[in-house]
Amino acid sequence: MKKSYFKGSVLLIDIGGTNIRSATADIGSNEIKNVKKQKLDSLDSFEMILKNFLDKYSNINHIVFSIAGPKLIDSISMTNRKFTIDKNNILKKFSIDSCHILNDWESIGHSFSLLKKNEMKIINPGNSFNDSALILGPGTGLGAAQIVGTDTVLPTEIGNSLFRMPKLLNEFGILNDSSFNIVEDLISGRGLSRIYSHFDATKKSPEEIVATYNQNQYSKKSIDTFLLAFSQILSELALIYMPGKGIYIMGGLMRSLHQFIDVSIFMNNFLKNRKPVHRSVLAQMPIELVTKEMTCLHGSLNFINNLNKNLN
Repeated sequence: MKKSYFKGSVLLIDIGGTNIRSATADIGSNEIKNVKKQKLDSLDSFEMILKNFLDKYSNINHIVFSIAGPKLIDSISMTNRKFTIDKNNILKKFSIDSCHILNDWESIGHSFSLLKKNEMKIINPGNSFNDSALILGPGTGLGAAQIVGTDTVLPTEIGNSLFRMPKLLNEFGILNDSSFNIVEDLISGRGLSRIYSHFDATKKSPEEIVATYNQNQYSKKSIDTFLLAFSQILSELALIYMPGKGIYIMGGLMRSLHQFIDVSIFMNNFLKNRKPVHRSVLAQMPIELVTKEMTCLHGSLNFINNLNKNLN
């Protein structure tokens, strides 16, 4: 097994709630190649999709999956789809040397050490005070992970929790609406659409809401409500995880919403209703929005490269 890490290439596959992304890379390189993105209409033919990948790229000896769902030992069942992938089944069915299965936010966490300052936009400069960071991002759901040191990544399922939901919904006047049950029903792409539907009783995609922020009062109200709720959820998570190294917001939805963030309002909301000692701690936490794309694929490659180094 150890020698297999010194040859060949790796296939990187990121299975999210909406899309499946793939790429290849040479072991030891930081460059991803053959990047492909496709809509995730169905996973019924996943084994055929995987076979086609391996047939097309004949020098693949390793696979790293990043999948949106909780990992139990060597398998992951997706949170928002009826689909399970198991490392041992993959190894039995396909002629590869190694297979690695990561939670999607575990994979993103492994990209953290690769980030450069010019790939981040500062929301709060802060002043780092420990070696723990929190990464998170609303997308199809709400993903998050804690990073301790340089390479210890602890993924969470915070998006499927219930905490603080009744208080938030009451504060924003969203009452008696069964569409909002767990955190990611509010803080996610579909959450933004649900907020809009609550105010206007019509349906719009997150992209349509973002595009009409300056023309549609309900789009503006929905995004402003979303950002206020997000800052309060962020404040709760900051007290739970104490990320003195910083909070790093990721994902395409937040990259598109960054233009609407009033930093003063965001930070006032992040700090409000806190005891003075907690306000002081929260104010020290750096908060940055990551502009880098395809962090799952880059993180998966960094994961196997680090594994390769540690085996030497």
